[in-house]
Amino acid sequence: MKTNYLLLITMLSISVFSQKQKAFEKFDKQDMETSILVPQSPVIDLDNYNNKITNTYSFYQAYKTIAQNDFQQRLKPLSSLKEANKKSHFTNKIPLAILLSDYESITEQAFQNQAVTRDAQGYIIRSHANDIIFKKNNITIAAPLRSKHKGLETTFSIASNHIFNTTEKTIEKIAVNFDDGQGFRTVSTNQNIQVSYLKAGNKTLTFQITLDNGSVVFRQTRIEITYSNADLERNFNRMVTTFNSTITPDLSPYGETTSYNGTGEYELFLSADNVLDKPIILVDGFDPADGRDIAGIYELLNFEQNGTTSNLGDLVRDEGFDVVILNFPVYTRAADNQVIDGGVDFIERNAMLLVELINTVNAQKIGTEDNVIIGPSMGGLISRYALNYMEHANLNHETRLWISFDAPHHGANVPIGFQHQFNFLAFGLDDFTVLGDQNVEELQPIIDGMLTSSAARQMLVDQFEPHITNNDGVSFNSSLDLPQEHPYKAILDARLNSFNASGFPELTRNISIINGSGMNARYQDNTTATNNLNPGSRILNANIDVITGAELKAETRFTPNAGTQVFSSKVHLDFAWWFPLANDRINNATSTAPSFSNGVDAASGGLFDILSLTEDLETDGLVGDFLNSLSTDYFNFIPSVSSMAFQVTNNEINWFHTPSNVTTARATSNITPFDAWYMPNENEPHVTLTPQNVAFALSEIILETLSTNSFSENFIKLEQNPVSQSLTILSSQAHKNASISVVDVTGKTVLQSNLDVNQRTTVPFQMTSGLYILTIESHGNQILKTRLLVK
Repeated sequence: MKTNYLLLITMLSISVFSQKQKAFEKFDKQDMETSILVPQSPVIDLDNYNNKITNTYSFYQAYKTIAQNDFQQRLKPLSSLKEANKKSHFTNKIPLAILLSDYESITEQAFQNQAVTRDAQGYIIRSHANDIIFKKNNITIAAPLRSKHKGLETTFSIASNHIFNTTEKTIEKIAVNFDDGQGFRTVSTNQNIQVSYLKAGNKTLTFQITLDNGSVVFRQTRIEITYSNADLERNFNRMVTTFNSTITPDLSPYGETTSYNGTGEYELFLSADNVLDKPIILVDGFDPADGRDIAGIYELLNFEQNGTTSNLGDLVRDEGFDVVILNFPVYTRAADNQVIDGGVDFIERNAMLLVELINTVNAQKIGTEDNVIIGPSMGGLISRYALNYMEHANLNHETRLWISFDAPHHGANVPIGFQHQFNFLAFGLDDFTVLGDQNVEELQPIIDGMLTSSAARQMLVDQFEPHITNNDGVSFNSSLDLPQEHPYKAILDARLNSFNASGFPELTRNISIINGSGMNARYQDNTTATNNLNPGSRILNANIDVITGAELKAETRFTPNAGTQVFSSKVHLDFAWWFPLANDRINNATSTAPSFSNGVDAASGGLFDILSLTEDLETDGLVGDFLNSLSTDYFNFIPSVSSMAFQVTNNEINWFHTPSNVTTARATSNITPFDAWYMPNENEPHVTLTPQNVAFALSEIILETLSTNSFSENFIKLEQNPVSQSLTILSSQAHKNASISVVDVTGKTVLQSNLDVNQRTTVPFQMTSGLYILTIESHGNQILKTRLLVK
């Protein structure tokens, strides 16, 4: 299969080159100094690559441009470099590459003066034979063929067949500063270079390339280095355990001919007693390329209160609980020679890893305390599937509480207008007769690694692939402009609901914390006016001058009001009339909202930060201009209706449903499968903890009053915790003129009072929701100190 794929790519490359050769068949090239003629590109400025810090995708873009415009066809297809990237995951060596090339381009003045035109048959010709129309340029670019590596102990290598030199110059010496504090070191081809980094992070590699004419060229590029599990143990005494599931899910309904088990990793964060006895399992969610490691997952539990950062994990560990974090890493599978991105893998396979971990925790824990499982985002679906599976299979999960944290039980959303535009710019610009393949390489991971991943296909309520029915892979079928789920989603939904009547765990207390508004509130754009975003709102209106003679016009709108239609995406590459190398390219997409609901984009929900979707992209050039033209920083990612799992009839989901008198049961729109829930009034960023939802979570996790003295003949404690407008103190003894103080997490005193504490004493207060410390002293002695949760 791989051989056929590479053959197809090679044939397409030859086809593009043949078209270009034919177009220039009558073109007078005799005064060219090189054999590479690079037309002005509507998406990249090749000249600029010499002057900036590049990355893997910059190299891909530059290499592709030179390769397809070389009349001698000296460079192999770009697919060979991408295959080297894949192989490096198995060898654990980072391949480096260098491209050195002279090339020529046709001057803008030649086009404007019509010294270069098309004839009636479409051939590119020179109208004025004696005019100087060529401008000679040079590009030198160097980069790793992988953008990320796991491990401080890193092996780099530059193969002789990864040095691409189309010039008459000879590279005499290559030295590289790997940003490891060791300065430049000479690099020989086909030899391993061992590099030891002291800490993880983005590393800037500086290449020093010495040519035979004595000139020295410096180029810089970036690679991200993350900690390996061995690094974490060696440097931080952290123990991350890698494991495989013993249960292999059946993935044949998705067309998988062979089903494989998964690989996961977990880490224990024990409480002060250093004994695993009160487990809280936190399950990672949607995480392409393992961008959020275990430390990053733990940081999901951070929250801000009055300018101070606290962490829910730290708080529960202070109360004797143990946090177990499950991560789904990128790993290699030797059985079929595949690199698996666990963070976007099938939900069923990751669920079986959670089943494995639950069984492991239950076998290792001391005592009889039942588990708490927290599933943020996609982790909510993974944990829901795992618990359902275990109950159906009569496997004791020993879990008392399941917390679904802004999880997409009815599906997730990425605006279809964005999906169309990203896909078009990533894969829809490959068939220009003269310009060749202009696809934007750095956008392709958003499509391949996110939007067409197994998990995205299982979750998105409107996914771009079913909208496309023709062979170009990018043009939407206008007759399919209602929301279209990928077939994977229906399969997953059916499986989730096949274990029992409710489709949810039935031997646990189920609670939901959501980040979408519980009042159907709107969220705002990023303009100074902070306008509400509504169905059909225009969120992008860009006119980007990509080159002289070409302009990219892009417009994106949110999906419209119920039963109406809008152009959710418009893309127009507008070439000037005098530019002979390409015709205008227009690709639009319409969207129609169903009759029973306004379009999902503007509905209330947990908000996705658009910049986090594109944080690894270049901030200059076409993509940077595109991002800077957006009038919103967020979009609705997990609709409130989805995270609350309100039951619907005939799959007709009203995304703008306003919850009212919500009750717990298994039917109709105002009834949820959850036993308790927290819904904020305003929309919040996805999987954001706040003092208010932390107080709610702690009230569910901690069954008894926090940190109170054990019950004895002499006791003092709170009657209940959390509280709302008053707190009630229960005491076996009277305490005259006791001092009562409450401070917030910043140390600010918010309540100070002296009063007599009797058998049952109620203290009224006015405090905002959050976490506080309550201290009671009697005659100078502290008799109670506890955390106080205010709802």
